[in-house]
Amino acid sequence: MKDYLCAIDIGSSLVRVLVGRSEEGRLDVLGVGCSPSRGVRAGAIVNIDATVQALREAVREAELMSGLVVEGASVNISGKHLRGDNSRGVVAITNRERVVTQADVLRVIEGAQNIRIPADQEVIHVLSREFAVDDQSGVRDPVGMTGVRLEADVHIVTASTTAIGNLEKAVTAAGIHIDEIVMSSLASASVELSAGEKDLGVVLVDTGGGVVDVIVFLDGGVFYSAVLPLGGNHVTQDLSIGLKIPFDAAEIVKKTSGVALESLVDPIEKVELPGTPGRPARWILRQDIAYIVEPRMREIFELVDAELLKSGRKSALGGGLILTGGAALLEGTADLAEQVLGLPAVVASPSGVGGFADRVSGPEYATAVGLLRYMSQQGPVHRSVYADDERGVFARMRRWLVENF
Repeated sequence: MKDYLCAIDIGSSLVRVLVGRSEEGRLDVLGVGCSPSRGVRAGAIVNIDATVQALREAVREAELMSGLVVEGASVNISGKHLRGDNSRGVVAITNRERVVTQADVLRVIEGAQNIRIPADQEVIHVLSREFAVDDQSGVRDPVGMTGVRLEADVHIVTASTTAIGNLEKAVTAAGIHIDEIVMSSLASASVELSAGEKDLGVVLVDTGGGVVDVIVFLDGGVFYSAVLPLGGNHVTQDLSIGLKIPFDAAEIVKKTSGVALESLVDPIEKVELPGTPGRPARWILRQDIAYIVEPRMREIFELVDAELLKSGRKSALGGGLILTGGAALLEGTADLAEQVLGLPAVVASPSGVGGFADRVSGPEYATAVGLLRYMSQQGPVHRSVYADDERGVFARMRRWLVENF
């Protein structure tokens, strides 16, 4: 069966929209839209109108490329308001045969959710890691097993009710309904991590513009998650202040000449700083740029290391560190991460997709492609992306009304 999907990645730097097709396990990217994110700060929406405008621009671009009409989408959520907690549920197997059923699995997962959640938070994910039937632990799928007691270890992710409300308001105002809200790091992991890496133990670090998302997998499931309030935009801000150039110019310098580890730079290499109004272009040592970039990137990885130590399972991460996100494009990022965390590190990009794969081949597209992959793995998906037929005409008319009245 052929299903069309849409993913919306609302980041602190850019809004990315992907339209894809899932068919018999194959995922193709059919349309890509991108727009500057003018209403998001540190992963949270701070200006509804600006976010709506960016969403409309990116969705329109993706629709034009794909020739499809988007009515609904899976949308990412990030920000320091996200919280991840582990919990354990226990239920008795009550049927006469003492055989675990799907209903028992649902009961034990529901029981594991009985934890105290602040009034201003709501659950967005309940992620099962492993089950135990009587004294047999490490069970992935307990259905059909015989026992008298079923236990489940789950990772519960909650998000701010206010942040969810603002996200829903912005996406709805752009004429799109939300099929599902997915934590950014979970989406990225679905396209960047293999089952073998998750079993071995691995941490994915998604370095975005405003925040860094951290997610740890052990024994095939999510064990720990966190969001750090630092990102690539903080590096750009440091360059802007240190080099005395505008933020936009500093962003160009970061992307073209930024280095995360000063020792990798030739001490006599020079780069040209772009000119600004009233000031001509000038040349500086590239080492001076690295001198500014490295301390901030080092701080980010020191915070990641603190989270891994807090999880208590850093020594179990045999799969090392997988880096993704826009800030991972900085030269030397993996080397610096290895130096700070003492774990093997590699920068990963989305793979295993067809269509316009070259347009989404960078690590900055991990969350967007991951959203498509995540939704395609959930079984039958919502039919909320349509061919530009009669139904598409009505959808476009409704979108026009939303945007103009």
